[in-house]
Amino acid sequence: MRIGLGPVALAGASRPQLEALANAAVAASFDSIWVAESRAEGVGGGVAAAALLAQMVPIRVGAVLDFGGYHPLYMAEDIAVADLTSRGRVEVLLRGGTPEQLRLLVDALGGSHLRFDGDSLHVPAGLAANQPVPDRLALNPRPAQPVVPLWVEDLDVDVAQDLGVGAATRWRPGLNAPAASGRWPGMMLCPYDVTAEDLLAAADHASAYFLIEAGTASDAESTGRRLAGPLRMPSFPEWINWQ
Repeated sequence: MRIGLGPVALAGASRPQLEALANAAVAASFDSIWVAESRAEGVGGGVAAAALLAQMVPIRVGAVLDFGGYHPLYMAEDIAVADLTSRGRVEVLLRGGTPEQLRLLVDALGGSHLRFDGDSLHVPAGLAANQPVPDRLALNPRPAQPVVPLWVEDLDVDVAQDLGVGAATRWRPGLNAPAASGRWPGMMLCPYDVTAEDLLAAADHASAYFLIEAGTASDAESTGRRLAGPLRMPSFPEWINWQ
């Protein structure tokens, strides 16, 4: 069972607020701290913000990205650089995008030598200034991790397994977390007031990765105290959280 704090919306967030939440996540025994960009609001930079937090805390850092607004190869480069600077602690959740974009991103992060002859994506452009161009190119630099943990929101589990990515969904009462896909547990984005009993039921005796919302450092502290013990050790005695 894994528990992450966030995602923290970058829209309207200040650096001191992000730092306070990241430090609170460490103190509250969360496995990771996540940030979320919102390109509809003109706020990008999710990977850069995650890389920044990785310089401040020892836990894993995650970025929720509006994938449809990126070229997948540029995103792969950004993720690789962030993963190197964080010493292999970056995780990614994608929202939106096309199957072609997703497959190209996965292939690039996996070290494939790529031909850019997709249905709509052609890189480099066939301009005289870009010639000559090799038939196949590979991502440079490579990420620090052999495989960067990658989830896609609202993706069919069978498709996720085929691509080697995880499936993610948003919390709804009575809904189970997505099934694990290869090495990645199903992910569920949860509200602040969710209970340990709710999440154990959503996991349904399987592995799962829960991201828990929190707006302030005190929210993070109380959430960690309420969930960390019961989720990681369901038979934890109740007195362990008494103050």
